[in-house]
Amino acid sequence: MNNTTISLKQLIIDVESHLITLGYTQNTINRYKSCCKKIFKRCNIEGINEFSYELCMFLIREEYNIPISGKLKSHHIFCLRTIKVLNEYYIYGKIFKCHQKSGVRVASEFEEVLSVFIKLGLESGLTERTMETKYIQLVRFLNYIKEGGINSINLLKTESVLSYVKFISEQGYSASTRSGVLFTLRSFLLFLYDTGYITVPMQQLFPVIFSNKMERIPSYYNENELKSILSHVNRDEEIGKRDYLLLLFAIQLGIRAGDIRLMKLESIQWGKNTIEFIQQKTGNPIQIPLPENIKFALIDYIKNGRPKIESSYIFLRHRAPFEPYVKTNVFHNVITKYMDKARISYSDRKHGLHSMRHSLASNLLKNNTRYPVITGILGHKGTGTTRMYLSIDIEQLCLVALEVPYEG
Repeated sequence: MNNTTISLKQLIIDVESHLITLGYTQNTINRYKSCCKKIFKRCNIEGINEFSYELCMFLIREEYNIPISGKLKSHHIFCLRTIKVLNEYYIYGKIFKCHQKSGVRVASEFEEVLSVFIKLGLESGLTERTMETKYIQLVRFLNYIKEGGINSINLLKTESVLSYVKFISEQGYSASTRSGVLFTLRSFLLFLYDTGYITVPMQQLFPVIFSNKMERIPSYYNENELKSILSHVNRDEEIGKRDYLLLLFAIQLGIRAGDIRLMKLESIQWGKNTIEFIQQKTGNPIQIPLPENIKFALIDYIKNGRPKIESSYIFLRHRAPFEPYVKTNVFHNVITKYMDKARISYSDRKHGLHSMRHSLASNLLKNNTRYPVITGILGHKGTGTTRMYLSIDIEQLCLVALEVPYEG
């Protein structure tokens, strides 16, 4: 926390300069200037020269009769955001992208124990992505027992755990999702017992957890549907150039969303006509041929669509601050946008970017591509994982099915 003081006038000057550095448009900068002028004027009337977040909020709410709760007018929202931006720069020396409501947080009574569990998981070698998933699952569990009247983890009872298991079973989750939650819950209960938070080994409630990865047939889209998706991208627009390249990476090359997000300019080996990177999920290196159409789409995006800033990442936000996408972004809105435009029904199919990876595998299989080749393209460790995609190619299965004579 910044304990120093700064004049409101100087803070406003510094923030305006920072907005220019981040590449905000002149219209947006002018909006901030206008709000800052209102804030400075009211504070000056009150004889306030140094910045104070609480005082600025109070005075502006009073000046424009802005309610604490309820729906606000757009100019009121932007004025309050301006004060938050001033405060962010005052404390951190930087400005964050947005001020959306934070996600669901764990009850304060369980913050410490959850923090210790996550810290130990990371120290044991589990990835941040894995621990983020466990964190979300455990926040739901801990908030559930909090609503049930448990205010300390030491008071956790077997009945509460079993009640939660019954609760998630009634939510309509798939067996694979439930098993994932139970795996996390079991490891958390073991941690609680080993560290002395609880005295009963409740992890024994789950001696064996069955998970069937083949429970559901993976969703896939045929070649005509994929072509239709790509044809509905407006490649004359800057964002369209980005979306087209992003979709080509997913549809034509089967690259995972996380790897697309982390893709760097150095991953493109122009002389070798390959794309080379370390896969985020497996940690394994992969080398993929760079087709001519993707090469041209890449050049078009870099020259005519990508924000003109220094960054090693290929894909950047198209709104200031122009930064790489956050790690939770899986580009779900991008693929859904063009599916809707192409009027492709996905009510009974998954429609995230990962479904494009399944689709690539299925379509390669239909074109008689051999297993080892598909395995190499997808970056799987072995053909065992690739075999999961057999379940989606019903037509191919029918071709190799043995004829059963009819017996009257």
